[in-house]
Amino acid sequence: MQILSVLTAHVAGWSVRRKMNILLFATLILLPLLLLLAGQAGGAALQTNVIVAVLAGSVILFAPLSYGLTQLMALRSIRELNDQCYRLKEGDFALDELPPEQGEEHDFLRLKRNLHWMGYALAAREERLASAMQRLADAQRQIGESIDYAALIQRSFLPDASLLDARFQSHFLLWSQRDRVGGDSYWIHATPTGFFVAIIDCTGHGVPGAFMTLIVQSLFEQAAALVAESAAPADPGAVLSHLNRLIKDALGQNRGDSGMSDDGLDCCLCHVDPGRGEVVFAGANNPLYVLESGEVTQHKGDRCGIGYVRSPRDFTFTSRPIPHGPGARFYMATDGITDQVGGPKRLPFGKRRLREFFVRHASTPLAGQDRLLLDEVEAYRAEEPRRDDMTVLGFEIREAR
Repeated sequence: MQILSVLTAHVAGWSVRRKMNILLFATLILLPLLLLLAGQAGGAALQTNVIVAVLAGSVILFAPLSYGLTQLMALRSIRELNDQCYRLKEGDFALDELPPEQGEEHDFLRLKRNLHWMGYALAAREERLASAMQRLADAQRQIGESIDYAALIQRSFLPDASLLDARFQSHFLLWSQRDRVGGDSYWIHATPTGFFVAIIDCTGHGVPGAFMTLIVQSLFEQAAALVAESAAPADPGAVLSHLNRLIKDALGQNRGDSGMSDDGLDCCLCHVDPGRGEVVFAGANNPLYVLESGEVTQHKGDRCGIGYVRSPRDFTFTSRPIPHGPGARFYMATDGITDQVGGPKRLPFGKRRLREFFVRHASTPLAGQDRLLLDEVEAYRAEEPRRDDMTVLGFEIREAR
């Protein structure tokens, strides 16, 4: 049995052509010779008949016999190769072990061996890829948890909703960040005669923008404290002027081109005096919209950002008293909505559509308009990517009786 096993393994290593030649030699040469020898013993006539039959059979059967033998000998190897390829396709890389290489091998065995090592290489790469994907998933989870916690910190710096309810007769606030954290924020600060309220659009969005909002919230308080010590404690333009210098100093952006960064903010800031029914506005690139008698008036701010390298350190922002009657509505917005691309022509939403929304909902209570506005912008955006953070504050002032 051991000799038979060794002989079988030895024959299995032969090439298909070698096996086929041996079979053809045995069938077409050796067998006819044996028949001729047998026919010779039976006489001349029988010998002649055997020769003619052998020659005719050889000519007739050579091609089909050669093809049939090749198919028969290759069929098992082809099935094994197909099965091996199918298992690779299904992701089963744990293929059967092959006998060790023994000199010259036939093509099917060589191909089978190559597929085996290909499966081994794919299995090793799949294992490394799975390990890398797991490490990536762990890192992504940790980053996600950190950003979620950063979002909680950012929200803790924003004024509480109850404070907005107490300050305004009615209002709505749309604060929708593009990412879990962002660069938009809002600020309220009490004064002896009323309060400041601001909508702020810091450089960038995501984590860098969120860092800027935390810095700006603190510096707004410092700017308001500096103004409170002056002769005009309710001057929003003075607050922005102080804020501009504080940001440039804090970020090292007061040295021209040698500044470490070029970050800042655009802002709409109002001081509201409920006792006198007075609203004073100052803006850094952002306007204030006033809806009254079914028409919207846009009051433009100064064309200068706050804190940027290109913003003059001694720039004086202008305070503008806003004339209005009872029931007027005021709207402060960052450019996230107006710059959002959408519609059939892929154009920005724009200030015109924003003003039309205010007019169309002039008789609609302010509470709930944030959802209506966001739905309208999202419908306009359709399949376009979200561009920026969005913040809009609409309010009616609580006038003293």
